[in-house]
Amino acid sequence: MHPFDTSLELQSAGTAAGGGTVFRAHTSDRYRNAIGPFGGWTAALLLKSTLAMPQARGVPLALDTVFMGAIDDGELETRGSLLRQNRTVGFWRAELWQHGRMCAHAQVTLSVARTGMTLQDARFPAAPDPDTVPAYVNPRTPVPWIGQYVFKPITGFLFSNAESMDALLWLRDAEPRPLDAISLTAICDTPFPSPWIRLADQFPVSTVAFSVYFRAAEADYTQAGESFNLLDSRAAVMANGYVDQFTNVWSASGRLLAQTQQMLWAASAPGG
Repeated sequence: MHPFDTSLELQSAGTAAGGGTVFRAHTSDRYRNAIGPFGGWTAALLLKSTLAMPQARGVPLALDTVFMGAIDDGELETRGSLLRQNRTVGFWRAELWQHGRMCAHAQVTLSVARTGMTLQDARFPAAPDPDTVPAYVNPRTPVPWIGQYVFKPITGFLFSNAESMDALLWLRDAEPRPLDAISLTAICDTPFPSPWIRLADQFPVSTVAFSVYFRAAEADYTQAGESFNLLDSRAAVMANGYVDQFTNVWSASGRLLAQTQQMLWAASAPGG
């Protein structure tokens, strides 16, 4: 089993007092961040626990995750409940609990596959082939989750005093794994924090809200396979202690797989 899948193993733990399905899980040393788990891992755990619900129908359409407090190493509990099931769309709530408190929650929208008209204005960015781009040695303070991926940035190098916070990056699992919605969720949280590109020094940042909109069909996941994905990231403004980040995730063959956005808490940067 791939280390990512091992890290997300769930054990059924019955029904919550207020209703809903409960699973037990455990944090992973491989997917640890500076403090607690890598946020993409946490969001992926909430999505996986939703898909594991007996009544779950369809595939992920949207995931909106809020990180509410620190998560310690050790056992976790997820609690999931169906809010409403329509003919083709289901609305779910997934919560992550530890030590009797909620640490994160997500609204998950699942959709039964539908067909219809296709219109697309998004364009695959001009980028060199990933085989021609060297793997990146990350200069930031090492944290374990970074070692679970191969980073090949084209633009947007860390601490480079760049003119913008934009970045273009090839990325895949360090131990190749076929892409699916759960692994794509984690990949959506791998772009470098946008202010670290504009500035010369590292300072603490932490995701507060993280959304993923899934645009891939099953055939797109199959075609993407274990290959690199291209992450095209933008940021608008860092102000009042927060910074945004918007990313399109593409397969190497040019299919738009996901759109993701997040709001990050940012400590005071060095020098104010």
